[in-house]
Amino acid sequence: MSTATKSAKSLQTIAPAPVWINNILFLTDFSPVSTAALRHALSAARRFAAKVYVTHVLEPPPVAPAPGAFYEAASAREEAEKKFDALLNDGELNDVLHEIILSEGPPSRVVEEIVREKRIDLIVVGTHGRKGFRKMMLGSVAEEIYRKASCPVLTIGPENPANPESEMSPRRILIATDLLDRAHRACDYAIAMALRHASELILLHVIEDQQVSDFGRAEQQRLASLARMEGLIPAETPLASRPKLIVARGHAADEISRTAREYKADLIVIGLHGGERMAAFFPGTVAYRVICQAPCPVLTVPAAIHE
Repeated sequence: MSTATKSAKSLQTIAPAPVWINNILFLTDFSPVSTAALRHALSAARRFAAKVYVTHVLEPPPVAPAPGAFYEAASAREEAEKKFDALLNDGELNDVLHEIILSEGPPSRVVEEIVREKRIDLIVVGTHGRKGFRKMMLGSVAEEIYRKASCPVLTIGPENPANPESEMSPRRILIATDLLDRAHRACDYAIAMALRHASELILLHVIEDQQVSDFGRAEQQRLASLARMEGLIPAETPLASRPKLIVARGHAADEISRTAREYKADLIVIGLHGGERMAAFFPGTVAYRVICQAPCPVLTVPAAIHE
């Protein structure tokens, strides 16, 4: 065994703790994409016997409100209450433990408070894609939510098929890793899911084209990356099959989406960096592109998860 491989394997020796989800925060703006994402939240709730907090956040009025702003805010609240009543009346929530939350304030702050108070283990949110993502109630802050969340966030993008059962009982999980130490938490989470569901694991590391200048150096970097990827999975982990390790060259978002399609992944897992979380290898623009292009849900896992 090479020194690089020994060093890599020494990084990860303890099997990850099992994944269990007790409380789910589902964010909705009542759009069709939110309706689709709700099915994923309910699928997870049924699988883990979890409680779902179905939440809509009303934007606060401006500091110097325009004439009629009070009535507009009251109308928005009344409309949200009617939509919640319709959701409750259609019976889709009947077989899961649930609570309706209608709150007002900056969405990211409201989400942070709910995550802390309700001890949320998973946030589920849908997105329209490139245009709607920035315009919808959640869109303007969705990136901030998955960047700052202290728990994993499952984002349902516009390219996802209507198959909510697959990502919580995935046959194939694609882990996109930058091979930094903080990548271990996401790998642990994905490995725990793979153990629970006998899933196939696919580990992907993308070397950006500008990071290499000649073939010899590129091959050396590829071999070093493979050695480090082996160290992300404990040697004695009883996986259903041998993990597939892939080192690709190109643009990270494009290669992640392409690999997910090629291997028919049911779930993409990306580890977020501490502090700025998405700075460095997975900047917000890359994560955003992955979510918009991905053929399956994307689970973003922070470097540290609250206990």
